[in-house]
Amino acid sequence: MKQKIFRERYVNELKKKVQSAEIVNYYKSTEFVYDKNEVLTVQNLAYPAGLIEKLNPDKKFDFDSAKAIYEAYKDLEPIQASDERFWTYLAHVDLYPYMVERWPEVYNGDSTNLSKYILDHWFLSSSAQNNLLRHALSGLWWSVHLSVDEERENKYELTEIFFRNLDFPTRTMGTYKFGRHKEAVLGILEFIQENEDLFKSKFQNKTRFVTKHLNVIGGVKPLSYFKRDYFKSELAKVSDLIFSI
Repeated sequence: MKQKIFRERYVNELKKKVQSAEIVNYYKSTEFVYDKNEVLTVQNLAYPAGLIEKLNPDKKFDFDSAKAIYEAYKDLEPIQASDERFWTYLAHVDLYPYMVERWPEVYNGDSTNLSKYILDHWFLSSSAQNNLLRHALSGLWWSVHLSVDEERENKYELTEIFFRNLDFPTRTMGTYKFGRHKEAVLGILEFIQENEDLFKSKFQNKTRFVTKHLNVIGGVKPLSYFKRDYFKSELAKVSDLIFSI
C-alpha cells in the first residue's frame, strides 16, 4: 500500500471549519469523519502498517513514539516532511486514535477553546521550522531526524537527550533558525552529554540559555555552515555561566 495525504484545498477547508467551530464535535469521536474524495496517493512513499500499535499516548513515552514514527518514515525526504497535507492526514486518519489519547482535551471536553486546541495540535499553521517542531506528529519525526547520529553504536543516544525535557526540541530549540541545522543540534546535544555535571539541575533553564547564546552568535556568523565541533567549542567558552544558572 502507498501512503495517502489530503488535498491542499481540503486541509484549508478543514481549518476554516474548525475556526468557525463547525466541526469541532468531530474531534469528540474515536474516528474522524473525512471526505475520502479529498485524498491523494503518494506513489513513492509506502504506508507503514502497524505504526499505530507502536505509539504510546503517555507523554513519558514521547521518545519511543518519536522513534517509531521516524523508523516508519525513515525514507521521508525533508521536503515531504515539511508538507502540511501529509501531517494533517496522519493526524486525522492513520494516527487519529493516538492523537485523541495524547491530546485528549477536546475528546474529554476539558478545553476552554476547542477550535484553538484543535488547530494547535492537528494542524500546521505553516511549514516554518518552529511550526514543524511544535506539531504533535511532525515534531516527533523532525526531532529524531535532527538528532539521530548514524555513526554511533546507539544512533538514538543523542535523541534521548533531546527528549529529556518536552520543551527542549519545541519551544527551546525550535524557536531559532539554527534549530533546523542538524550539526548545530548534534553539537549542542554532544556538549550536554559530555558535560552532564553542568546539566544535572535546571536543565530547562540551562538549555534555554545555550540556545539563546548561540542565537546571538548567529546574528553575526552563518551558523548553518559550521560543524558540530564549532558549537561545542562556543558552549565550552561559557561553561562557567551555564554552571552558575
